[in-house]
Amino acid sequence: MKMWLLALIITAPVLADDQQSPKADPSDSIRGWEAAAPADDPNQPPENWMDSSHSYATEQAQALTEWMDDYFGEPNYELESAESQVRIDFTTDWDEQDGTNNNVRLRGKIQVPRISKRLNLVFSDEGGDELDPDREERKLDDSFGLLYRVSEGKHSRFDLTMGISWNNVRPGVRYRYQGALSDVSTYRFTQRLQYENSEGGYATSQIELNRVLDEDTILRWNNRAVYGEETNGTEWLSRVSLFQRHKTINGKRQMGINYFGAVNGFTDPDYVKNYRLGVLFRRQVYRDYLFLELEPAYNYRKENEDANRQFAWSIALRLQIALERDLARKKNRNKAQRKGADPTAGTASGEALLAPEEKGSPGQPATDSLPTDYSAYTEDDL
Repeated sequence: MKMWLLALIITAPVLADDQQSPKADPSDSIRGWEAAAPADDPNQPPENWMDSSHSYATEQAQALTEWMDDYFGEPNYELESAESQVRIDFTTDWDEQDGTNNNVRLRGKIQVPRISKRLNLVFSDEGGDELDPDREERKLDDSFGLLYRVSEGKHSRFDLTMGISWNNVRPGVRYRYQGALSDVSTYRFTQRLQYENSEGGYATSQIELNRVLDEDTILRWNNRAVYGEETNGTEWLSRVSLFQRHKTINGKRQMGINYFGAVNGFTDPDYVKNYRLGVLFRRQVYRDYLFLELEPAYNYRKENEDANRQFAWSIALRLQIALERDLARKKNRNKAQRKGADPTAGTASGEALLAPEEKGSPGQPATDSLPTDYSAYTEDDL
């Protein structure tokens, strides 16, 4: 219990700094008068081409990072995206030691603006902070949860979470802080505290470092640690990934490749459970909302501290369906286009996933499953 109190005491000042200052009471202000803006610092150098270049490079690096997260369906990105995003994964996973396993998984989130614009319904509640280093990490999660955004600043975000499954609930809090280290490097820190009936209290810490190597390549280093009342000491994981974006032969769709190496283990007892090398091929097929993945990997693992380490091949074949947020809106848009409306308005159903520079903005890619008009759901008001 002391550990949780100490963690809350440490994080409380940081959260307080990110809160937006309350609006002034109108009764305390003078009508028709505004305070003078502070004078510019005379010693501050004027903006020049170097400042503009720095700003542009930083925006492009962030845009490419978001494009990769969106295209590869990174759980952390989906959890905080402004839109509702739901993905259905049909996976066949073969392992040299464990044989074949088939499963269907639903993950993502759905906004519930009629209740609150801050509230989201989340499927596979644990999926928001996982790294999937091994098939054991991809265990089926029959739970869903609620995510309530308490505050969100330029760099940080604070949420209340509630995981719900058939036999227990998992209340918790989640804090994220991210920013830029340089023109081509970014970082992201996520801290999560939860309590579960069967597992007690536990904390999950995750740090992510990104570096843009060129306009189509990102190098990412992920580290995660889980510590709780029922964990084997600290359960840790480290993963290095190289994301690449390629054009397909016909040039209409994008293909992504992720080369990765991961290692995970425990501190009590102290041993490394698995070393893993692999590659993930991902591309759109037939429709913009259909994704096909092939993930071969080579493992060097042992089941427990005293077991002998063994080599094992594994391969996963996955079909993913990305469900769009508002079918009615898309249907109405298509009807308007058939009646002679401007075909360039909105996202056409046949539009392929475009790179930020092809789209003409540093934002995220537009897909058939990701409508772009969500201005009504971006306010912080309840």
